[in-house]
Amino acid sequence: MRHALALFSWLSIGLVGCGNPAPTSDAGIDLGVTGSDDAGGIGDAGATRIGPATIDLTLDAGAFAPTAAHPSALVYVPSRFDPTPPLSLIVYLHGFDNCVDNIVRDAGAACTPGGPVRSAYALAAQLESSGKNALLLAPELDFDQATGDPGNLGSAGGLKALVAETLADLAPLLGTVTVADVGTLVLVSHSGGYQAAAAIATRGGLPVSELYLLDSLYGNSADFDAWVKSDLPGLAGATPRHRFADVYTSGGGTLASSQAMADRARGWALPDGGVLYDDRTTATWPEETYHHGLLFKLSGLSHDGVPRYYFGQLVQSSQLQAR
Repeated sequence: MRHALALFSWLSIGLVGCGNPAPTSDAGIDLGVTGSDDAGGIGDAGATRIGPATIDLTLDAGAFAPTAAHPSALVYVPSRFDPTPPLSLIVYLHGFDNCVDNIVRDAGAACTPGGPVRSAYALAAQLESSGKNALLLAPELDFDQATGDPGNLGSAGGLKALVAETLADLAPLLGTVTVADVGTLVLVSHSGGYQAAAAIATRGGLPVSELYLLDSLYGNSADFDAWVKSDLPGLAGATPRHRFADVYTSGGGTLASSQAMADRARGWALPDGGVLYDDRTTATWPEETYHHGLLFKLSGLSHDGVPRYYFGQLVQSSQLQAR
C-alpha cells in the first residue's frame, strides 16, 4: 500500500475547529474541514463535513503496477461531504488517450509533459452541481494511451481490491471504513473504458447499483446484457435500485450496438413496459425521463461532449444520497 497524500500530518493531530487554517492536499487544494467546535468526529451523526479535495493515490491494487510517474487513481471529495457509512461511490473509467488528473478538470491539459492537450470533462464540477454525497473514484487505466486494457481491473475481484486499498489510504480523512461500508456504487464508462466496465460489472467483487455507458458500447454487449438482466425487478420504481443508461452518438461508433441492445431489451422479462425508454431522437430530456430504469439515448453532442453533460444529469437523478 502506497499513497501520495500530504494530509496525513495534520490529520494525525486530529480535526480542528473552523477557526484554524484549512488543511490542503499535496496539490494545494483546500480540504475544507467545516463544522462547529462541538461537532462530532468523522463517522458520527452530525459529523464535521469535509471537502472539497482532489487526492492522487499510488496503489498496489491499481489497474497497472504503481509508478512514480503518475497516480494509480484519483479521488474527488465533494464539498461538505459526510463520510458516515454507508458510503456512496462513483467509479469513473476514462477512455483512450487521457488520464485521471485531467478528466476531473474544467479545461483540458496535457497528461504527459510536453504532450498534446487531452479532453477534460469537468467531472468534479458536475458532481458538485449534482448535490450528491458521493466520492468520485477514477482508476488510472492505461495512462495517456490509445488502449482500453483494463489491467488488474479485468480480474475477478479487481475493483474490490482497489476500493479496499483506497479506503485504507483515506482512513485519516474518512475514518475507519472498509469495502463493507460501501452502499450505492455507480459505475460510469466513457469511450474505451467499456472493457473495464464490463469486467467490473460482472466480476469486480462489489455490487454495482447503476451503470452508465457514455458513448462507450463498443463491445462486451453480452456482459452488459447480463448485468441488466441480473435484477430486472430493480429497474422499476420512481428511483430504480438497478439502472442502466447508454448514451450514444451517430458518429462515435456506438450507434449500431446501442440500438441492437435496446432492441434485445424489448424481449426481456421487464417488470413493466415503462422501465425501458429508447429515444432515437436528439431531443433534450426533461428531468423525469432520467428516472426510468433502462435508458437508451441518441445524443447530438460530440463524443467528448457526452460526458461533459450526461455525467452530471445521470448522477443528479441517481439513487445516490443528497449532501
